[in-house]
Amino acid sequence: MVELFLAGLLVLLVGGTALYLARAPLLGAFANWWVVDEAPVKADAIVVLGGDSVDATRVRRAVELYQQGWAPRILLSGTLIRPYFSEGVFMVQDAKRFGAPDSALQVVESRADSTIEEAGVLLDYAAGHSFYRLLIVTSDYHARRAYAVYSAAVKKRRFEMRMISAPHYLMSRRRWWENRAALKVMFFEVIKFPFTCWEIRHPSPPGSPSLDD
Repeated sequence: MVELFLAGLLVLLVGGTALYLARAPLLGAFANWWVVDEAPVKADAIVVLGGDSVDATRVRRAVELYQQGWAPRILLSGTLIRPYFSEGVFMVQDAKRFGAPDSALQVVESRADSTIEEAGVLLDYAAGHSFYRLLIVTSDYHARRAYAVYSAAVKKRRFEMRMISAPHYLMSRRRWWENRAALKVMFFEVIKFPFTCWEIRHPSPPGSPSLDD
């Protein structure tokens, strides 16, 4: 019995040591899979999801795509912060600072409090303006969950979309696990992912709390 216990302990120690030594390639491979970053194609609009970083990396990436000629307009998801004030105000300022003209910017205000609700609002707006080819821009850490949401949503309509990843200032696909803040962000994204997948398949009634965000 003692021998069996010692053998089991040895296996755990060896396995744990092997995993620790291999953590860099394993966690790096996980990040490469987790981050969805598709090649852009000509589109009707570039859609920037709300919740950008302090450095406005989502808006910056969208403006880069606009300047490269991938789409003639940028839709900015303006989640309401107050009934009279939305995140779109900041996003417009950032987009103009990065070089986008006023004429290319459209703010889509909403009370969405989850990625799923936001997708519904943005796609309704896009359909109402006949924008059916979309480039969806979000942060790299959020791209996998957003891809699941939008892939499911566009199947029910005649949209074409590409998910474009904007690099978050906390993240590095090679060493992200060494940054405490990045670990926290990734932990919550990984936890949210199965709840998001559940809600995609089992939509919550309107007005009910969401586990997605």
